[in-house]
Amino acid sequence: MAAWRVADGTWTDRPLAEDSAESPAGFPRTVHDYAGDPLRLARPPSRIASQALVTDHFLFAVVSPSRIAAVSSIAHDARYSYVAAEVAGMDVAVVEDGEALLRRRPDLLLVSHTARADMVAVARDAGIPTFRLRAAFDDFAQIAAGLETIGRLTGEERAAGRVIAEFHERAAAAVARRPAAAPSPRVLVYVAMSGTFGAGSLFDHILTELGAVNVAAEQGIGPNGTISGEQIAGWNPDWIIADAPAGEEDAVRRRILEQPGVAVTTAGRTGQVLVLDHRRFITMSHHAARLIEAVAAALYPDTP
Repeated sequence: MAAWRVADGTWTDRPLAEDSAESPAGFPRTVHDYAGDPLRLARPPSRIASQALVTDHFLFAVVSPSRIAAVSSIAHDARYSYVAAEVAGMDVAVVEDGEALLRRRPDLLLVSHTARADMVAVARDAGIPTFRLRAAFDDFAQIAAGLETIGRLTGEERAAGRVIAEFHERAAAAVARRPAAAPSPRVLVYVAMSGTFGAGSLFDHILTELGAVNVAAEQGIGPNGTISGEQIAGWNPDWIIADAPAGEEDAVRRRILEQPGVAVTTAGRTGQVLVLDHRRFITMSHHAARLIEAVAAALYPDTP
């Protein structure tokens, strides 16, 4: 059953006056996926399945939950998923369970661009319309493009547009926290106390937008890299941003500050270590607005 989002964010099974004539006219339509494969949709899909957490997040932001038939297994895990509470109260299959997925008769399966080719082939051979979507992003423009694609696939362009607008507004407000004459803080992203995110990562984009220097990128590290305590000491970051399980942020922060390589840095001496829960730290969807807001508030605390 089709559903429409109204102005207050709730859903109705009655077409909105402004949409009732427009929605049927938009179908059938053909959309090309990440690999360039065309997918023809005769009508807005009503039994959508999602194989990746990114597409889970996109779907729940754009379409009625009644149109979601299956989600990724990680969608149930509140350590990483922003939709875990909603999913817990729903009758949905898990995409990794092939038999359960087939019983739901999905009319659209969204898979990550990194999904195995054999998985995509099996789904298509079973008659499931399958669409590859980029699920890892270098910048906010790519996230917005992913949301736009979800809107086009589902016939919910206006809902997707509203999510994108809010995402951009929140990001812009975070960027505006930086005073015009503020120096550029040198920030090291510390992943699981052994790695980092460098040039070409979403974190690098966020730090650049906030007028900060990504120390890992400065040192020639790409999107992902491994680092040592000796390197941290030599690079002398002003700030360290790290991740931890929810509820353990303070304990992890203390352990980081106790590390000899950190203690001798400006970040260690001044206590400028920000620890965020995994979910906010690694998000690859429009929920990255929460990440840029948290980083901006730490780097520029004197600006409301």
